[in-house]
Amino acid sequence: MASLKTRKLCSTGSDCKQTAATNCEGCLQAFCTKHFIDHRNALSEEMTDIISEYNCLKSTFDQSAESDSHPFFKDIDQWKEDSIAKIQQKAQELRVELLQLIAIRKAEILEKLQQACEEIKNSQEIDNFIELDLQQWKIVLQNLKAKCDPTLAFSLEPRGDLPVVHNVSVIFTLDNELFGQVFDNSVQIQQNGEIAIHDASHNYTEIRGKNEYTTGRHRIRLCIDQSGDSWTFLGINSKSTLLQKQSSSSKSAYGWTNNNYTWSNGGCQPNKSAARIEMKTNDVITLTFDCNHHKISMINERTHANYELLINIDHCPFPWQFHVNLYEANSRIRILSA
Repeated sequence: MASLKTRKLCSTGSDCKQTAATNCEGCLQAFCTKHFIDHRNALSEEMTDIISEYNCLKSTFDQSAESDSHPFFKDIDQWKEDSIAKIQQKAQELRVELLQLIAIRKAEILEKLQQACEEIKNSQEIDNFIELDLQQWKIVLQNLKAKCDPTLAFSLEPRGDLPVVHNVSVIFTLDNELFGQVFDNSVQIQQNGEIAIHDASHNYTEIRGKNEYTTGRHRIRLCIDQSGDSWTFLGINSKSTLLQKQSSSSKSAYGWTNNNYTWSNGGCQPNKSAARIEMKTNDVITLTFDCNHHKISMINERTHANYELLINIDHCPFPWQFHVNLYEANSRIRILSA
């Protein structure tokens, strides 16, 4: 039998002089029988609190399950009201403009009509007219009648330069995108996945993001921390496609390279847009993945150049992943926080 000197005391504190009867595998402390029961009761109370918080959170989700309960519906309603107000203001401006033009045109027609009437009356009074004069006055009368037709004089012409109502769409944001996978060790991922850095060599290598995109519209903003603006690929790839060295050539890769080429279905073609594809040092690039409409877009925030690609789902099935391929030595790309 072990002596009292060699047996462990209850670890509750100096107030308890009892020897330990059991150990807790969770906190690795020894307790006497009484304090072990107290310890378990305290754990049970903490478990009850956790369950209560889970139930409160579930109740919150259950209450927000109705389709019109999301707080962003207020933003949509506000956009609608603002848009209606802008349309009403524009409509009033158009009415004023139309009334002014109608008055100007009416004055012009009346002036020409008055001139023609005076000429006809003078010719009638002195009995100085022939068949040719009658024919000319009939033509003048027909022209004046035609000018009185409002459908021939006015029309509404759409203008695309300054839209009255700005088009908006719902952007669904997943957890902030981070770099998650690399093909080989020629690229290092740093700062908890925010930065991808190519080593000092010149060779192709693929990097993927950690998120998966299947539905909705998603936006990623990037900063080109270091680039020679000669060859960098940005776009998407299918999760089902294995990482590879020259991944831009895979059939499921869609995107753009800053040698002014677009990539799709395993091939590339020269950029047909008037704006050259650029990814220079310090450029900020916005990528948008529109899963519902099977397309992706890219905007260079410095040049304001906008590019768009339609995605063949047979070649690039869901889920999509953010896809980068670096080639330039010491090139660096950083994902900006949402």
